[in-house]
Amino acid sequence: MIEFQGDLETKSEEALGNKVIGDLHFNHEGNPIMIIGHHILHGKVQELEKPLVVITKENDDEPDENVKYSVTAVISKKLIFKTRPKPIVGEMIKKL
Repeated sequence: MIEFQGDLETKSEEALGNKVIGDLHFNHEGNPIMIIGHHILHGKVQELEKPLVVITKENDDEPDENVKYSVTAVISKKLIFKTRPKPIVGEMIKKL
């Protein structure tokens, strides 16, 4: 799970679902670095107090049957980006 402070905007009117928004990297200390366009964000990894479960509904097209849910994933950590994005300068990219 990724948490940003603020809004993520695009130039087009398209929704961001299933779109690539940037590149996610980790430095040698294990801290996340997100590159979105010409901006870079530095973040940290945080354990969740209570893990979240991602479930998928099955048997959706047959209303007479019992509904089944499958566990798709368990999320136990989140990546937090609290700082404002910084513009990327050519030399900064080489340091990553």
